[in-house]
Amino acid sequence: MPSKSRAQSRLMHAAAEGKVPGVPPRVGKEFVAADHGRKVGKPPERKAAKSGGKRKS
Repeated sequence: MPSKSRAQSRLMHAAAEGKVPGVPPRVGKEFVAADHGRKVGKPPERKAAKSGGKRKS
């Protein structure tokens, strides 16, 4: 299963090296193998925060 985002790809590469507690290295290695030679897209843009309070002058 390939990674969906750059952040997930980075997490799975770290998991493959055994650096992430809670994620087995074999799962990370599976993602890394699926990502090999594939370009992972950028994370989605963040939406602007709504100003619901007082404005600073």
